Amino acid sequence: MAGYADLSSVKRQLTIKTGVVKRLAKEESSYMHEAREQQVRIQQFIDAGRDEYDLKQQRSVLKDSLKMVPDCRKRLELAVDDLAVYIDGVEGEAVSSDEYGAAKQVLELAQAQIQSPLPTL
Repeated sequence: MAGYADLSSVKRQLTIKTGVVKRLAKEESSYMHEAREQQVRIQQFIDAGRDEYDLKQQRSVLKDSLKMVPDCRKRLELAVDDLAVYIDGVEGEAVSSDEYGAAKQVLELAQAQIQSPLPTL
């Protein structure tokens, strides 16, 4: 019976830690997507000959988006490390669980994401 409670706890922790990594990866992707869209919008403003004030405002929005990415990346890296350590620690106990498989998959995707370069300001 104690083994079942432990396995339940392991599964719950895997689910929580996997959720954190998913959320932070999605948050970082969202900021990156927003920045790319803003760069396109700025180019459209330039092409349309818009007022310099409008361009300045759009560049400010872009700069704000780009400022969020490094902090988000740092939090994602910490969460990825936490999940990786936890997975290594429970590998023998939960290998056959759905939560373990999902955690491994999310971990691999997030590790690939944090290998990509950050945009510069």
